[in-house]
Amino acid sequence: MVAKLLVIVQKNKHHLVFILSVFLSLIIIYNSDSTTIKPFQHTINNLSTIINSPIVRFNLLVKTAQENELLRERLIVLFLEKESLLEYEVENARLKEMLDFKRESKIEMIPAKVINMGLSANLLSMTVDVGSDAGVKKNNPVITPSGIIGKIAKINDQSSVVQLISDPSFRIGVRFLPSGTTGILRWAINNICNVREVYKNSIVNVGDQVVTSGLSDIFPEGLHVGTVSSVADDRIQFQKIISVQIEENLSSLMYVFVIINNEPY
Repeated sequence: MVAKLLVIVQKNKHHLVFILSVFLSLIIIYNSDSTTIKPFQHTINNLSTIINSPIVRFNLLVKTAQENELLRERLIVLFLEKESLLEYEVENARLKEMLDFKRESKIEMIPAKVINMGLSANLLSMTVDVGSDAGVKKNNPVITPSGIIGKIAKINDQSSVVQLISDPSFRIGVRFLPSGTTGILRWAINNICNVREVYKNSIVNVGDQVVTSGLSDIFPEGLHVGTVSSVADDRIQFQKIISVQIEENLSSLMYVFVIINNEPY
């Protein structure tokens, strides 16, 4: 390595001597106090400033870019932390609502957490983390504080599949309040259900409450289902077509209740 270096120096000694001479001359000129040399010093300073200015600016731009990247990463972290806190806040509010609902209810029910959505073939469904070990049985109603959202379709030891109210084959008997008119509710679209088996002369108005009728062995009477959003006459079959707004957002469910005993306690 040293031998190669010596060979390079030997071959370029004239260039190296010239460069070293110029460098030493510049040092002498720059440090001289002679008035004759002052203009040269000034020129050298200007040249040095011109040469160094782009380098300084480039370094400043690199430093600024690095600082901006750090700030951007920090903002992303703060945004994610804020989103996480908001999610916790929403979840805590939801859990408090469910706790209050359970305390006020006279029906025996157990809480369940939604662990996945829509994994059953040919069935709009979700899976919850309670099963036969917790006393869950097939056809047990599934509700939230906002109303009925489905029923148990399949059971495992520690989980169950819930058939959602949005499934095309789901049917539920309902009653309109305050008139007491009954009918069969089925899903339509976008959180809207339809009730068709209603006599044309029945008194049902927009805003009426819709609850379970209690005319089946699955759903106890009086559970909230939704609110009447529109009423129309079917001129062909001489019946009313009643649209019911479901209040629960099925796609964002996190916790539900499974009713394991329909009888009030």
